[in-house]
Amino acid sequence: MNSIGVFGTQRSKVQILSPRLDLRRFEFSIAEEIAENVRKNPYPVQRVEAMRAFQSATGVFTTRLTGGFAMKQPKPFFRKFTKTWYVQFGQRQVNLGRDKKKAWATYHVLMANQRALTCHTLTVASLFEAYLDWVSNNRAASTYEKAKSYCQSFAAHLGKRFYVSTLTPSHVSSWLAKHKQWSDTTKNDAVAVVQRPFSWAVRQKFLDISPIATVEDKPPRSRREVVYSPKQWEEILSHVKDQEFRDLLTFMWSTGCRPLEARTLEARHVDLAQGLAIFPPSESKGKKRDRMLFLPADALEICKRLVPEHPMGPIFRNRRGTPWTKDAIKCRMTRLKEKVHIPGMCAYAIRHSYATEGLKNGVDSLTLATLMGHADVSMIARTYQHLAKDIDYLRQQANRVKGQGA
Repeated sequence: MNSIGVFGTQRSKVQILSPRLDLRRFEFSIAEEIAENVRKNPYPVQRVEAMRAFQSATGVFTTRLTGGFAMKQPKPFFRKFTKTWYVQFGQRQVNLGRDKKKAWATYHVLMANQRALTCHTLTVASLFEAYLDWVSNNRAASTYEKAKSYCQSFAAHLGKRFYVSTLTPSHVSSWLAKHKQWSDTTKNDAVAVVQRPFSWAVRQKFLDISPIATVEDKPPRSRREVVYSPKQWEEILSHVKDQEFRDLLTFMWSTGCRPLEARTLEARHVDLAQGLAIFPPSESKGKKRDRMLFLPADALEICKRLVPEHPMGPIFRNRRGTPWTKDAIKCRMTRLKEKVHIPGMCAYAIRHSYATEGLKNGVDSLTLATLMGHADVSMIARTYQHLAKDIDYLRQQANRVKGQGA
Protein backbone atom coordinates (compact mmCIF):
# COMPACT_ATOMS: atom_id res chain seq x y z
CA MET A 1 0.00 0.00 0.00
CA ASN A 2 1.39 3.37 -0.98
CA SER A 3 -0.85 6.19 0.21
CA ILE A 4 -0.58 9.11 2.56
CA GLY A 5 -2.39 10.71 5.44
CA VAL A 6 -2.81 7.71 7.73
CA PHE A 7 -1.37 8.25 11.17
CA GLY A 8 -1.19 5.56 13.81
CA THR A 9 -3.31 5.91 16.91
CA GLN A 10 -0.47 4.76 19.17
CA ARG A 11 2.04 7.43 20.13
CA SER A 12 4.83 4.88 19.95
CA LYS A 13 4.01 3.86 16.38
CA VAL A 14 3.26 6.74 14.04
CA GLN A 15 2.59 5.88 10.43
CA ILE A 16 2.38 8.00 7.33
CA LEU A 17 2.21 5.37 4.62
CA SER A 18 5.00 6.57 2.36
CA PRO A 19 8.44 5.36 1.18
CA ARG A 20 9.92 3.52 4.12
CA LEU A 21 12.39 5.45 6.25
CA ASP A 22 14.68 4.40 9.05
CA LEU A 23 13.89 7.07 11.63
CA ARG A 24 17.32 6.90 13.20
CA ARG A 25 19.51 7.00 10.11
CA PHE A 26 17.31 8.34 7.27
CA GLU A 27 18.07 5.23 5.23
CA PHE A 28 15.77 5.73 2.28
CA SER A 29 13.72 3.25 0.34
CA ILE A 30 16.12 3.76 -2.57
CA ALA A 31 18.83 1.93 -0.65
CA GLU A 32 16.54 -1.00 0.10
CA GLU A 33 15.36 -1.26 -3.49
CA ILE A 34 18.88 -1.20 -4.90
CA ALA A 35 20.05 -3.58 -2.19
CA GLU A 36 17.39 -6.11 -3.20
CA ASN A 37 18.58 -5.96 -6.82
CA VAL A 38 22.18 -6.45 -5.71
CA ARG A 39 21.30 -9.52 -3.68
CA LYS A 40 19.74 -11.08 -6.79
CA ASN A 41 22.44 -9.96 -9.23
CA PRO A 42 25.52 -8.74 -7.31
CA TYR A 43 28.03 -6.46 -8.97
CA PRO A 44 31.80 -7.15 -8.96
CA VAL A 45 33.75 -6.29 -5.84
CA GLN A 46 35.86 -3.73 -7.71
CA ARG A 47 32.90 -1.31 -7.51
CA VAL A 48 33.54 -0.92 -3.76
CA GLU A 49 35.52 2.32 -4.18
CA ALA A 50 32.70 3.90 -6.16
CA MET A 51 30.20 2.84 -3.55
CA ARG A 52 32.25 4.42 -0.77
CA ALA A 53 31.60 7.80 -2.38
CA PHE A 54 27.91 6.95 -2.59
CA GLN A 55 27.85 5.89 1.05
CA SER A 56 29.54 9.12 2.08
CA ALA A 57 27.08 11.18 0.09
CA THR A 58 23.87 9.46 1.19
CA GLY A 59 24.78 8.24 4.66
CA VAL A 60 23.41 4.82 3.69
CA PHE A 61 25.67 1.98 4.81
CA THR A 62 25.04 -0.22 1.81
CA THR A 63 27.46 -2.99 2.79
CA ARG A 64 25.18 -3.96 5.66
CA LEU A 65 22.09 -3.75 3.47
CA THR A 66 23.54 -5.79 0.59
CA GLY A 67 25.32 -8.45 2.56
CA GLY A 68 28.77 -7.23 1.55
CA PHE A 69 28.20 -6.53 -2.13
CA ALA A 70 28.62 -3.08 -3.64
CA MET A 71 25.86 -1.29 -5.55
CA LYS A 72 25.99 0.55 -8.83
CA GLN A 73 26.42 4.28 -8.46
CA PRO A 74 23.58 6.26 -10.11
CA LYS A 75 24.61 8.29 -13.16
CA PRO A 76 22.91 11.17 -15.00
CA PHE A 77 21.06 10.28 -18.18
CA PHE A 78 19.58 12.36 -20.99
CA ARG A 79 15.95 12.02 -22.06
CA LYS A 80 15.50 13.08 -25.68
CA PHE A 81 11.75 13.60 -25.42
CA THR A 82 12.10 16.35 -22.81
CA LYS A 83 15.68 17.30 -23.73
CA THR A 84 16.52 17.19 -20.04
CA TRP A 85 19.13 15.50 -17.85
CA TYR A 86 18.01 13.36 -14.89
CA VAL A 87 19.52 11.14 -12.23
CA GLN A 88 17.58 8.24 -10.73
CA PHE A 89 17.56 7.63 -6.96
CA GLY A 90 15.31 4.64 -6.46
CA GLN A 91 11.80 5.75 -7.43
CA ARG A 92 12.81 9.41 -7.51
CA GLN A 93 14.07 11.03 -10.73
CA VAL A 94 15.84 14.30 -10.01
CA ASN A 95 15.67 16.92 -12.77
CA LEU A 96 19.19 18.24 -13.38
CA GLY A 97 18.27 20.70 -16.13
CA ARG A 98 18.84 20.85 -19.88
CA ASP A 99 22.42 22.09 -19.93
CA LYS A 100 24.79 19.11 -19.78
CA LYS A 101 27.62 20.92 -18.01
CA LYS A 102 25.31 22.39 -15.35
CA ALA A 103 23.50 19.05 -14.99
CA TRP A 104 26.70 17.19 -14.18
CA ALA A 105 27.75 19.95 -11.80
CA THR A 106 24.43 19.60 -9.94
CA TYR A 107 24.86 15.85 -9.91
CA HIS A 108 28.30 16.09 -8.28
CA VAL A 109 26.95 18.51 -5.68
CA LEU A 110 24.21 16.04 -4.81
CA MET A 111 26.61 13.12 -4.55
CA ALA A 112 29.07 15.09 -2.43
CA ASN A 113 26.47 16.63 -0.14
CA GLN A 114 24.38 14.27 1.92
CA ARG A 115 21.91 16.96 2.95
CA ALA A 116 21.37 18.14 -0.62
CA LEU A 117 20.69 14.54 -1.64
CA THR A 118 18.33 14.13 1.30
CA CYS A 119 16.33 17.15 0.16
CA HIS A 120 15.86 15.62 -3.32
CA THR A 121 14.98 12.10 -2.18
CA LEU A 122 13.00 12.67 1.00
CA THR A 123 9.24 13.15 0.91
CA VAL A 124 7.53 15.60 3.23
CA ALA A 125 5.47 12.70 4.59
CA SER A 126 8.60 10.76 5.56
CA LEU A 127 10.11 13.80 7.24
CA PHE A 128 6.90 14.30 9.24
CA GLU A 129 7.00 10.65 10.22
CA ALA A 130 10.52 11.00 11.58
CA TYR A 131 9.74 14.24 13.39
CA LEU A 132 6.57 12.90 15.01
CA ASP A 133 8.44 9.84 16.21
CA TRP A 134 10.94 12.17 17.89
CA VAL A 135 8.15 14.32 19.38
CA SER A 136 6.40 11.26 20.80
CA ASN A 137 9.56 10.35 22.70
CA ASN A 138 10.63 13.82 23.80
CA ARG A 139 7.53 15.97 24.26
CA ALA A 140 4.22 15.88 26.11
CA ALA A 141 1.28 13.92 24.74
CA SER A 142 -0.67 17.13 24.08
CA THR A 143 2.23 18.50 22.02
CA TYR A 144 2.36 15.30 20.00
CA GLU A 145 -1.38 15.31 19.30
CA LYS A 146 -1.30 18.92 18.14
CA ALA A 147 1.70 18.28 15.88
CA LYS A 148 0.12 15.14 14.46
CA SER A 149 -3.13 16.91 13.63
CA TYR A 150 -1.55 19.73 11.64
CA CYS A 151 1.14 17.57 10.00
CA GLN A 152 -1.51 15.09 8.89
CA SER A 153 -3.58 17.87 7.35
CA PHE A 154 -0.62 19.44 5.54
CA ALA A 155 0.70 16.10 4.27
CA ALA A 156 -2.72 15.20 2.89
CA HIS A 157 -2.86 18.59 1.15
CA LEU A 158 0.51 18.04 -0.55
CA GLY A 159 0.00 14.44 -1.61
CA LYS A 160 1.72 11.12 -1.04
CA ARG A 161 4.82 11.66 -3.22
CA PHE A 162 5.63 15.30 -2.52
CA TYR A 163 9.36 15.90 -2.06
CA VAL A 164 11.06 18.36 0.27
CA SER A 165 13.05 19.81 -2.64
CA THR A 166 9.86 21.06 -4.32
CA LEU A 167 8.26 22.58 -1.22
CA THR A 168 7.85 26.38 -1.12
CA PRO A 169 6.02 28.80 1.19
CA SER A 170 3.26 29.08 -1.44
CA HIS A 171 2.22 25.50 -0.61
CA VAL A 172 1.66 26.55 2.99
CA SER A 173 -0.36 29.55 1.85
CA SER A 174 -2.61 27.41 -0.35
CA TRP A 175 -3.13 25.02 2.57
CA LEU A 176 -4.23 27.89 4.83
CA ALA A 177 -6.57 29.19 2.13
CA LYS A 178 -8.45 25.88 2.19
CA HIS A 179 -9.27 26.34 5.89
CA LYS A 180 -11.29 29.53 5.88
CA GLN A 181 -12.97 28.55 9.12
CA TRP A 182 -9.67 28.84 11.02
CA SER A 183 -9.06 32.01 13.00
CA ASP A 184 -5.81 33.97 12.61
CA THR A 185 -4.51 32.46 15.84
CA THR A 186 -5.27 28.93 14.63
CA LYS A 187 -3.55 29.62 11.31
CA ASN A 188 -0.54 31.05 13.13
CA ASP A 189 -0.33 27.87 15.23
CA ALA A 190 -0.74 25.67 12.15
CA VAL A 191 2.12 27.34 10.28
CA ALA A 192 4.38 27.20 13.33
CA VAL A 193 3.69 23.47 13.75
CA VAL A 194 4.47 22.50 10.14
CA GLN A 195 7.62 24.64 10.17
CA ARG A 196 9.05 22.77 13.15
CA PRO A 197 9.80 19.43 11.37
CA PHE A 198 12.02 21.25 8.88
CA SER A 199 13.77 23.30 11.57
CA TRP A 200 14.30 20.05 13.46
CA ALA A 201 15.78 18.42 10.34
CA VAL A 202 18.21 21.33 9.97
CA ARG A 203 19.32 20.95 13.61
CA GLN A 204 19.76 17.22 13.03
CA LYS A 205 21.92 18.00 9.95
CA PHE A 206 19.51 16.25 7.59
CA LEU A 207 18.79 19.47 5.68
CA ASP A 208 20.84 22.59 5.01
CA ILE A 209 17.92 24.99 5.25
CA SER A 210 14.20 24.88 5.85
CA PRO A 211 12.24 25.51 2.63
CA ILE A 212 9.43 27.17 4.62
CA ALA A 213 11.43 29.05 7.25
CA THR A 214 9.60 32.21 6.21
CA VAL A 215 5.92 32.24 5.30
CA GLU A 216 4.73 35.69 4.28
CA ASP A 217 1.05 34.80 4.68
CA LYS A 218 1.45 33.68 8.28
CA PRO A 219 -1.12 35.78 10.13
CA PRO A 220 -0.30 37.31 13.52
CA ARG A 221 -1.89 35.83 16.60
CA SER A 222 -4.88 37.73 17.88
CA ARG A 223 -4.00 38.74 21.42
CA ARG A 224 -6.35 38.45 24.37
CA GLU A 225 -6.72 42.06 25.47
CA VAL A 226 -9.31 41.31 28.16
CA VAL A 227 -8.48 42.03 31.81
CA TYR A 228 -10.88 42.20 34.72
CA SER A 229 -10.87 45.04 37.19
CA PRO A 230 -11.57 44.18 40.86
CA LYS A 231 -15.07 45.61 40.42
CA GLN A 232 -15.72 43.48 37.34
CA TRP A 233 -14.39 40.44 39.17
CA GLU A 234 -16.88 40.94 41.99
CA GLU A 235 -19.67 41.09 39.43
CA ILE A 236 -18.43 37.89 37.77
CA LEU A 237 -18.36 35.99 41.06
CA SER A 238 -21.84 37.23 41.95
CA HIS A 239 -23.18 35.13 39.07
CA VAL A 240 -21.37 31.97 40.19
CA LYS A 241 -23.75 30.12 42.51
CA ASP A 242 -21.99 26.77 42.96
CA GLN A 243 -19.09 26.51 45.40
CA GLU A 244 -17.09 24.20 43.11
CA PHE A 245 -16.66 26.67 40.25
CA ARG A 246 -16.28 29.59 42.65
CA ASP A 247 -13.36 27.78 44.35
CA LEU A 248 -11.65 27.25 41.00
CA LEU A 249 -12.04 30.87 39.90
CA THR A 250 -11.01 32.28 43.26
CA PHE A 251 -7.87 30.13 43.30
CA MET A 252 -6.91 31.34 39.81
CA TRP A 253 -7.57 34.99 40.70
CA SER A 254 -5.57 34.73 43.92
CA THR A 255 -2.51 32.89 42.54
CA GLY A 256 -2.38 34.01 38.89
CA CYS A 257 -1.84 30.40 37.84
CA ARG A 258 -2.58 29.02 34.41
CA PRO A 259 -5.99 27.36 33.99
CA LEU A 260 -4.20 24.09 33.24
CA GLU A 261 -2.29 24.31 36.52
CA ALA A 262 -5.48 24.92 38.49
CA ARG A 263 -7.43 22.04 37.01
CA THR A 264 -4.55 19.56 37.34
CA LEU A 265 -3.49 20.54 40.89
CA GLU A 266 -3.38 17.50 43.18
CA ALA A 267 -2.95 16.99 46.90
CA ARG A 268 0.61 15.72 46.36
CA HIS A 269 1.54 19.13 44.92
CA VAL A 270 0.33 21.10 47.93
CA ASP A 271 2.43 21.89 51.02
CA LEU A 272 -0.11 23.34 53.43
CA ALA A 273 2.49 24.08 56.12
CA GLN A 274 4.59 26.22 53.75
CA GLY A 275 1.65 27.67 51.86
CA LEU A 276 3.00 26.41 48.55
CA ALA A 277 1.97 24.27 45.62
CA ILE A 278 4.87 22.81 43.64
CA PHE A 279 4.72 21.12 40.25
CA PRO A 280 7.88 19.09 39.47
CA PRO A 281 9.71 19.85 36.20
CA SER A 282 8.08 16.88 34.46
CA GLU A 283 4.65 18.44 35.06
CA SER A 284 5.49 22.12 34.61
CA LYS A 285 5.45 24.18 31.43
CA GLY A 286 8.77 23.90 29.63
CA LYS A 287 9.73 20.86 31.75
CA LYS A 288 12.94 22.54 32.94
CA ARG A 289 12.26 23.74 36.49
CA ASP A 290 9.84 23.46 39.38
CA ARG A 291 6.71 25.56 39.12
CA MET A 292 5.92 27.11 42.50
CA LEU A 293 2.56 28.62 43.38
CA PHE A 294 2.54 30.83 46.45
CA LEU A 295 -0.84 30.52 48.15
CA PRO A 296 -2.37 33.69 49.62
CA ALA A 297 -4.85 33.31 52.49
CA ASP A 298 -7.95 32.68 50.37
CA ALA A 299 -6.19 30.16 48.11
CA LEU A 300 -4.67 28.40 51.13
CA GLU A 301 -8.10 28.15 52.80
CA ILE A 302 -9.50 26.50 49.66
CA CYS A 303 -6.63 23.99 49.58
CA LYS A 304 -7.04 23.15 53.27
CA ARG A 305 -10.66 22.29 52.57
CA LEU A 306 -10.23 20.36 49.31
CA VAL A 307 -6.99 18.44 49.88
CA PRO A 308 -8.51 16.13 52.56
CA GLU A 309 -11.59 15.61 50.36
CA HIS A 310 -9.55 14.54 47.32
CA PRO A 311 -6.28 12.91 48.42
CA MET A 312 -5.91 11.35 44.94
CA GLY A 313 -6.33 13.12 41.63
CA PRO A 314 -7.19 16.77 40.96
CA ILE A 315 -8.61 18.63 43.95
CA PHE A 316 -10.82 20.96 41.90
CA ARG A 317 -13.94 19.12 40.75
CA ASN A 318 -17.39 20.01 39.51
CA ARG A 319 -20.71 19.27 41.24
CA ARG A 320 -20.63 15.71 39.90
CA GLY A 321 -17.23 15.07 41.46
CA THR A 322 -15.50 15.01 38.08
CA PRO A 323 -12.23 16.94 37.53
CA TRP A 324 -12.64 20.12 35.52
CA THR A 325 -11.71 19.91 31.86
CA LYS A 326 -10.67 22.64 29.46
CA ASP A 327 -13.97 22.43 27.60
CA ALA A 328 -16.04 22.46 30.79
CA ILE A 329 -14.34 25.65 32.00
CA LYS A 330 -14.77 27.26 28.58
CA CYS A 331 -18.47 26.39 28.62
CA ARG A 332 -18.99 27.95 32.05
CA MET A 333 -17.10 31.11 31.08
CA THR A 334 -19.23 31.42 27.94
CA ARG A 335 -22.40 31.33 30.02
CA LEU A 336 -20.93 33.91 32.40
CA LYS A 337 -20.08 36.18 29.47
CA GLU A 338 -23.76 36.26 28.53
CA LYS A 339 -24.58 37.58 32.01
CA VAL A 340 -21.82 40.15 32.59
CA HIS A 341 -21.42 41.23 28.94
CA ILE A 342 -17.62 41.43 28.85
CA PRO A 343 -16.45 40.86 25.23
CA GLY A 344 -13.75 38.22 24.82
CA MET A 345 -14.18 36.95 28.35
CA CYS A 346 -12.19 33.78 29.04
CA ALA A 347 -10.46 31.93 31.88
CA TYR A 348 -6.94 32.93 30.81
CA ALA A 349 -7.84 36.61 31.20
CA ILE A 350 -7.80 35.97 34.97
CA ARG A 351 -4.05 35.41 34.70
CA HIS A 352 -3.60 38.60 32.67
CA SER A 353 -5.61 40.46 35.30
CA TYR A 354 -3.28 39.12 38.00
CA ALA A 355 -0.27 40.50 36.13
CA THR A 356 -1.92 43.84 35.48
CA GLU A 357 -3.01 44.33 39.09
CA GLY A 358 0.45 43.32 40.29
CA LEU A 359 2.12 45.94 38.12
CA LYS A 360 -0.36 48.61 39.18
CA ASN A 361 0.29 47.77 42.84
CA GLY A 362 4.03 48.28 42.45
CA VAL A 363 5.31 44.70 42.13
CA ASP A 364 8.48 44.75 40.01
CA SER A 365 8.54 42.83 36.72
CA LEU A 366 11.18 40.31 37.79
CA THR A 367 9.31 39.33 40.94
CA LEU A 368 6.02 39.14 39.09
CA ALA A 369 7.56 36.97 36.36
CA THR A 370 8.80 34.56 39.05
CA LEU A 371 5.41 34.42 40.76
CA MET A 372 3.73 33.68 37.43
CA GLY A 373 6.22 30.99 36.43
CA HIS A 374 7.92 32.81 33.53
CA ALA A 375 11.58 32.25 32.72
CA ASP A 376 12.12 35.97 31.98
CA VAL A 377 10.30 39.29 32.08
CA SER A 378 9.50 39.53 28.36
CA MET A 379 5.90 38.39 28.80
CA ILE A 380 5.41 40.76 31.71
CA ALA A 381 6.67 43.62 29.53
CA ARG A 382 4.01 42.76 26.95
CA THR A 383 1.40 42.88 29.71
CA TYR A 384 1.95 46.62 30.11
CA GLN A 385 -0.23 47.21 27.07
CA HIS A 386 -3.24 46.28 29.21
CA LEU A 387 -2.46 49.27 31.40
CA ALA A 388 -2.96 51.57 28.42
CA LYS A 389 -6.68 51.03 28.90
CA ASP A 390 -6.61 52.25 32.50
CA ILE A 391 -6.76 56.05 32.06
CA ASP A 392 -6.87 56.82 35.78
CA TYR A 393 -3.75 54.74 36.41
CA LEU A 394 -1.85 56.37 33.54
CA ARG A 395 -2.83 59.84 34.74
CA GLN A 396 -1.53 59.00 38.21
CA GLN A 397 1.77 57.72 36.80
CA ALA A 398 2.12 60.78 34.56
CA ASN A 399 1.88 63.00 37.65
CA ARG A 400 4.44 60.86 39.47
CA VAL A 401 6.99 61.41 36.69
CA LYS A 402 7.26 65.09 37.71
CA GLY A 403 6.81 64.42 41.38
CA GLN A 404 3.27 65.78 41.36
CA GLY A 405 1.55 62.65 42.63
CA ALA A 406 1.83 60.30 45.57
